[in-house]
Amino acid sequence: MIRTALEFIRKELDAYIVDREQDPGNYALNNVVDLKPVYLPDGTYNLNNAMHITMMLIGVDEERREGKRPYYVPIENKQFMKLNPPVELDLSILFIAQSTNYQTALRDLSDVVAFFQVYNVFDESKFPALNADVSDPVNKPWQLIERLSFRLTSLTFEQQNNLWATLGGKYIPSVVYKANMLTVFDTRGKEAAPAITEMNFAD
Repeated sequence: MIRTALEFIRKELDAYIVDREQDPGNYALNNVVDLKPVYLPDGTYNLNNAMHITMMLIGVDEERREGKRPYYVPIENKQFMKLNPPVELDLSILFIAQSTNYQTALRDLSDVVAFFQVYNVFDESKFPALNADVSDPVNKPWQLIERLSFRLTSLTFEQQNNLWATLGGKYIPSVVYKANMLTVFDTRGKEAAPAITEMNFAD
């Protein structure tokens, strides 16, 4: 699911910047936005100057809300299976403008901000391609995304310094956005859970 969300945003942002810049020589479809880490596990620097923007997941948090209830799924013999409430995740995503030309990097960063100013909420009603990369939606429903919303995360100088120190590099023009309400709901274990024959709800 996390992969589905990030790859969807990569494609949408890539297409948006290509359309916004109208410069085929420097901004070609699928050659603008990359999804990968700044450094590989062996410490190798991994940014490619041929690309304009690199996306990287830098944090995962749980969205805690009051009142979440278990789900009840019908099974055979008119019984119901009780499933735990889904986990709702917030993803912190770093967008790095990596061009060797500083002015170009600043323009690319502005394109990222403009993209999320125009499109800050994504669902299948407006974005049919939201789950296009899910190879088997019937047997792997936990990879499907219902809705994504984005907001800019403001970092202090200290937080930026800590972030880039953790990444192992020096600051490059970048912004952090938080994607909200990525729901993880696994139903594969329902056969092992006890079934219930009736449900009573308080008035």
